[in-house]
Amino acid sequence: MKLTLSSDIKKIEELSYEKYGIQSITIMENAGSSVAYEIKEANLDTDEFVVVSGTGNNGGDGFVVARHLQNFGYKVTVFIVGNPKNISGDAKINFDILKKIDMQIENISEQNGLIKFEKMIKKCPYIVDAIFGIGIDREISDIYIGTIERINLYKKFVISVDIPSGVDSNDGHIYGTCVRADKTVSFILPKIGNIMYPGSSYSDELIIKTVGIPVKAINEKKLKYQIVTEKFAKNFLMLRKRDSHKGNYGKANIIAGSSGLTGAAILTCKAALRSGLGLLKLYIPESLNTLITLSVPETVTVPLHEMRKGVIGINHINRIVEDSNSVNVLAIGPGCGNTSEISETVRRSILDVKAPLVIDADGLNALSKNIKWLLEREGEIVLTPHPGEMSRLSGYSIDEINKNPIHIANEFAEKWKVVLVLKGSRTVIATPDGSVYVNINGNPGMATAGSGDVLTGIITGFIAQGIEVYKSAILGVFLHGMAGDLMAEKRGEYGLLAGDIVDGLAYALKNLTNLNEK
Repeated sequence: MKLTLSSDIKKIEELSYEKYGIQSITIMENAGSSVAYEIKEANLDTDEFVVVSGTGNNGGDGFVVARHLQNFGYKVTVFIVGNPKNISGDAKINFDILKKIDMQIENISEQNGLIKFEKMIKKCPYIVDAIFGIGIDREISDIYIGTIERINLYKKFVISVDIPSGVDSNDGHIYGTCVRADKTVSFILPKIGNIMYPGSSYSDELIIKTVGIPVKAINEKKLKYQIVTEKFAKNFLMLRKRDSHKGNYGKANIIAGSSGLTGAAILTCKAALRSGLGLLKLYIPESLNTLITLSVPETVTVPLHEMRKGVIGINHINRIVEDSNSVNVLAIGPGCGNTSEISETVRRSILDVKAPLVIDADGLNALSKNIKWLLEREGEIVLTPHPGEMSRLSGYSIDEINKNPIHIANEFAEKWKVVLVLKGSRTVIATPDGSVYVNINGNPGMATAGSGDVLTGIITGFIAQGIEVYKSAILGVFLHGMAGDLMAEKRGEYGLLAGDIVDGLAYALKNLTNLNEK
């Protein structure tokens, strides 16, 4: 499903009028009526609603909602926040209709109106929020703060129109305060603010209504942002043939692990193998070989002599590079440590390994000090940073990255010609052509040590099997989240470990494969 900015929606609506003749008043009517019918079909145990509308187009949607609810037999009171004289255009047309049908209309423009509103919502169980919508671009102040605070205070069931009032639709930022909705009915397509945190957390349920916009108008916009859904991800999964062998499912090399950090190597290898990979080699300091062999016997280990205990010697880099040019993918970084040896290994891999690369963890830390190495890279590369690593790579602060991960990931991927997997509560996959994919599954239990190593292994495994690099990143992120969700259902979020995600991967693949076969 495509994901939009507020400017995208405006352009789609303009195109719907200019090319297909759909009037803006028709879109408003369809939007408001879709919310009203959603309410009616829910069979809510009430005969009374309060509709809180602003003076802009979102308020106009609210006026349409109110009219239809009254037609359905509900008792409806409309509260207008702000000066009614500022209502114009299509919203004014619908406001005038309300006056003609004797709708009860109140105004919240001063303290007395706020007191009346408070008395009303104390006894009314359901509120429709149509104050701001997607047009807000400033901090909320004055009477609006008071209105929203009272909506939240009394914890009524709230239905927001398009987006909870107070959320920036372009990035999910909160403008000081925000309506806490139980359900949001959004129009045409989801907005970034509907999906990204913290905005997403202000609505428990999101429903999308098309409101009569032609699909052609949406497709002509060529939107480059997309939500990763189960239906979308399953298209990338390759079904296995009955007459196959391990050679059909690719070869991967992984450089991971150092003294005290063997767990990262183990998790990465287990995840790569669980993804369906045919043959895996792990390059490891020789002192760690026995532990790795006992933990992941399915992995072929290449124990390398150490010049320093627990660290791969720099004299082995030529061998690693040469070997990696005969496999389908090389992954480097998990648990490698911040050493000069790993820095040189990353540099040589970027410059001399023709196979796709997946760089994570300590590999990213080495790269962040020498980011221009990427300019000399000819083959495809996947980087999988968390916000701290992304800060070191990009120069943005962690706070800036968390506030606008889509924009920053998009900018970085285009500039450095990489597939970027920016990990977080909403992991963002950005590609060199400007496309961005946002993953929405997963859960807080996955915020645990080693979870990122598991993701690196999954992506590596899919690339090895011949799935395109950017598709492997998307599929890997989705299945990583799906595996985490499946295991959270069994074990809960608090006790979830990275190893549980590896175990859940087999079940996630089974589920997605079953969908693909239908």
